[in-house]
Amino acid sequence: MSSRPKNVRQVQTSAAAPPRRLLNPTTISAAFGVVAVAAIILYAVLHHNTAVPGSAVATSSPLPPQLTAGTTAPSFVLRSGIGSFSSSELAGKPYLLEIFATWCPHCQRMTKVLRAIRARVPESRLAMLSVTGSPYAANSTPDNLVPENQDDVNKFDTTFGVTWPTFFDPDMTVTKKFGLNGFPTIFIINKKGTIVYADSGEVSQDTLMRAIHQAGA
Repeated sequence: MSSRPKNVRQVQTSAAAPPRRLLNPTTISAAFGVVAVAAIILYAVLHHNTAVPGSAVATSSPLPPQLTAGTTAPSFVLRSGIGSFSSSELAGKPYLLEIFATWCPHCQRMTKVLRAIRARVPESRLAMLSVTGSPYAANSTPDNLVPENQDDVNKFDTTFGVTWPTFFDPDMTVTKKFGLNGFPTIFIINKKGTIVYADSGEVSQDTLMRAIHQAGA
């Protein structure tokens, strides 16, 4: 995480009291962000195998609001450890896009739902891809925030039986364009490029299948 120079100013005090320094809001916010990220990753580690509903967030910087249904899906180009991928390859075809984190227990459990969907709906009807949206790897701890990499994503695929393309997005290109409220965040886009479903957290297979049918798959 990059650090910024502290903007400090002296406050007028009495002669008996030494001058104090006040941190500006940006510095305080950045410090709070580090604490929040560490706490969430610790939570993920401690609850690795427990059924906790909802979603989790740990990113290094503020992100735009999550795009909503009815919005046109933005175009993107991914450059990852397994090559490049452009959203132009999805033109005219419904697709499911998941933004996930390898350390997130909700994402780990959602692989079961997504595997079932992949088994029910063939690639010819629905494209699926997952993209990382956190800069931190699964083996991160509050005292050691390990950067994410493609090897960590590959291990996630093997461990949880992922059967669709997953990409390590080092620049968080997709996340910055689609926005994020939590992990996992899932978007379903129809053949016209319109988002018909957008939500964060663990979602049932039935809910996603209804949206997939709505997208024309």
